[in-house]
Amino acid sequence: MNAHDTASTDAPAVLELGADLSPALRALERAYRLIQKRYPDAPDVTIIVKRDERAWGHTTVAKVWAPAGVEDADRFEIMISGENLRRGAVEVAGTLLHEAAHARNLSRGVLDTDVNGRHNKSFATTAEEHGLTVAANGWHGFAATSLEASGQAQWRQLVKVIATGLAKSAATARPAVDHLPPAAPTATPPSVGVSGPAPVGPRKRGNRNLLKAVCGCGHSIRVSRGVLETAVPTCQVCEEPFATA
Repeated sequence: MNAHDTASTDAPAVLELGADLSPALRALERAYRLIQKRYPDAPDVTIIVKRDERAWGHTTVAKVWAPAGVEDADRFEIMISGENLRRGAVEVAGTLLHEAAHARNLSRGVLDTDVNGRHNKSFATTAEEHGLTVAANGWHGFAATSLEASGQAQWRQLVKVIATGLAKSAATARPAVDHLPPAAPTATPPSVGVSGPAPVGPRKRGNRNLLKAVCGCGHSIRVSRGVLETAVPTCQVCEEPFATA
């Protein structure tokens, strides 16, 4: 049985994503660590992204993941649907906070849904503590949650982290060629009446200038574009990824 954040047909898709969702997934993991930083009782979880048209997200009520070599599972699973990612950072942040409320309640032994998935007042209390606006949603109980302006102000950095990851997943992937040697120039045929080989121009070298990247608290680094887009270096102070100024 899973605790669901049920999908609604009222919210249109707003973001076209590419085939590589790894930046979005890494952003969700960093965002969840921000929740853990504010609420130390939030348990470690494994976050996955998959297609699901019925729910924006869900949390398993049992621990289903374990480290390599360990038999007993010690982590809940939080799923964020691919369809949800298309709604944008604020909506995705709201879903992550919704599922984090379930995870916190589960770790404390608080039952916040019944066997049919109806969200009760215990869930509503934790969700509101997370800055979510909660409303009754028919037989689903207090399952309708949203991250309104006041909640967005509380979680400004979390929303920004998710927005950065979604933007990278939505961007058109460009092949990195920094690791390749400069291409040999193409020889031109000799002019009429001139003997000997055609002149060869100087070898062109790639642009080796490093990019300046800045985090949210103002620290700056210089890295190549390939490192910035692939490794996604993150500031250890504010936990925000570095981005070009």
